[in-house]
Amino acid sequence: MSPSAAFLLRSLAVALLLVQASAADVSWDERLARAASDRLEQMDKELATIAPELEGLPRIPIDDQGGTGGFASIHTQALPAWGSRFAVEVHWPATALVDLVALVPARRYGVKGLDAGYGMPDAFTVELLDAKGNTIGRVAKERNARGHPVRNGHPFVYHVSPPLAATGLRISADLLVADTEGEGNFVHAWAEALAFEGERNVAAGAEVISQGGTAPSAPWHWNNAFLVDGQTPLGLPEIPVGEHRNIGWLSQGRSNPHEAAALTVDLGETLDVDGVRLVPAKRPTSDLPSGFGFPRKLSISVSETNDFAGTAKGAVVAERDGPNPGHNPVQITFANRPGRYVRIEATELWKAFESYPAFFALSEVEVLAGDKNLALGKVASSPDGMPNLFATGGTYWSSAALTDGFGPDGRLVATREWLIQLDRRLQLETRCHDLRSEAKLLVSQWRRAGQAGLTVLGLVGAFLIIALPIRYRLHANRELLKVRERIASDLHDEVGSNLGSIQMFADLAEGRAGPSDDLKRIQRIAAETVSAVRDIVWLLRPQGDHRIGTLEHLRETSSIMLESLKWHFAANEAAWQVELPEEDTRHLFLFFREALHNIIRHARAAQVDVQVEVAAGEFRLTITDDGVGIAPDRLQRPATLHALRQRAEALGATLTIDSQPGHGTRLGLAVPLARKRRRKSHA
Repeated sequence: MSPSAAFLLRSLAVALLLVQASAADVSWDERLARAASDRLEQMDKELATIAPELEGLPRIPIDDQGGTGGFASIHTQALPAWGSRFAVEVHWPATALVDLVALVPARRYGVKGLDAGYGMPDAFTVELLDAKGNTIGRVAKERNARGHPVRNGHPFVYHVSPPLAATGLRISADLLVADTEGEGNFVHAWAEALAFEGERNVAAGAEVISQGGTAPSAPWHWNNAFLVDGQTPLGLPEIPVGEHRNIGWLSQGRSNPHEAAALTVDLGETLDVDGVRLVPAKRPTSDLPSGFGFPRKLSISVSETNDFAGTAKGAVVAERDGPNPGHNPVQITFANRPGRYVRIEATELWKAFESYPAFFALSEVEVLAGDKNLALGKVASSPDGMPNLFATGGTYWSSAALTDGFGPDGRLVATREWLIQLDRRLQLETRCHDLRSEAKLLVSQWRRAGQAGLTVLGLVGAFLIIALPIRYRLHANRELLKVRERIASDLHDEVGSNLGSIQMFADLAEGRAGPSDDLKRIQRIAAETVSAVRDIVWLLRPQGDHRIGTLEHLRETSSIMLESLKWHFAANEAAWQVELPEEDTRHLFLFFREALHNIIRHARAAQVDVQVEVAAGEFRLTITDDGVGIAPDRLQRPATLHALRQRAEALGATLTIDSQPGHGTRLGLAVPLARKRRRKSHA
């Protein structure tokens, strides 16, 4: 192998090792993409910028948050018939200037796991309505809603700009998706619909009208009124604030759930109060349901004094007797009432299991005057006492937690702000998904480019591995031809000229001094040497217009070496057209010269016949002389005609020798013209 090919092989091997080797956390194709383009680095920087903002945004929970399911209707086809609708309308009693609309997808925990967009249409339209049900503005027209890569339960949040004066909201399903567990049915479902005028959700408790379809068979979970009851599967409206250990307040355990428990908030002064918002506590263990400790029945009292016994029963402003809200805040409104003390009394406690104690537990208590929380930072107390109790994960129950403005996992915020923050998270998560998808595509493209490059490199390498040796041999052959041409020229011009001069001077000397055996010997040797030089020059020049044919050269050699004898040269037409390979031609000439040389030196012949023919796929050379012949015993010796036998064997030819003492000698050489020659000659 040439040095260039060896170097190429080493370079190719190193390149393959460098490409295939990967760092502990970066694949070879990613390393290639990073080396070839700075786009991946730009995407990394953008992702690093997004990450801190994501940490400060609320998350979509994946576990069951309890509460109601929402609105659902069952349909037998994906598209509504012409002139009809698959829709649900929400009508509130008074016109409101709506500037934000939000829709929360429903959830179902089925045999296939969590479906965070249960019954969500793949295409739907959201419109605001006037008092007569006419459309006054389209809020949104969604297409391929279920194809969003990261929504996974995120609410749809639409800003209405400019705000529209509306008394209703319509959600029309334009394309439904088959229910995978509903035997071919199509479901249209939503957990919650919200319409905001500033911070106020005007859709809360509004009238809900379903258009088209039938109601599902689970009214405790699916109901038109549940669409506007304020309960969602998204958990509490909290914003992460880092480490937070106060998770709420917990009463003493009771074996009897009808044994009341109460707590009182001191506002510090008499203020007008028109509502209370209660934030459920977080379940202490995963085997307990959401809404842990929220009372089944409760009453709210507002008083100027902290004495709620006896005649203070008149201070009761509201009562609630309803299902567990799960992990959803419960807001209870009532007529404006002045007072300093607000008492929440659980008349029937939460008790999930027979062997488990009954508790009254809350994460936060807000006393409202419109949208303002009057209880923030105020003192809360209970007849049960307010000791700090340790909970799981290094958290604890504390009376201070009831009015600190925090839920169990973060800072409590208004529902509107919370929904906007969730929508911001969706935007950022979508951007992160797009960046990662772009990065995967970029790496994939460079992977294919790298593989294509390696393939091309491999093909080029293979080509060079094959081509370089050929080129090297061709170059070497050209150089060899140049050397042979130079040697041939030197032999022809120098040696041939000098031998010719020797022969000429010998002739001149013979003319002046008369014939002489020594001069004859000089002339003969010079002639033979000139002939040998001619043969060498002819063999060294295998190409060119100046080269005569093989048989013509044999005839000329005969004319020179047999000049002193009678000789005859004959060949058939096919023989004149034959050109043997270069190496075979060399052995043939050396055989021919050796044969003629033996005749001249040893045979003492007067006549020599040379016959050449091509027949039966063989090149046949026959040399006959009328000399003294060869004795049989001498012919059997290995040394006899040894040089001729070697040349015949090199040609893969058949050598025949017919000789009788006193009757001359006949040599026959049959050279096969096929590619595959016999390796041995037979005498």
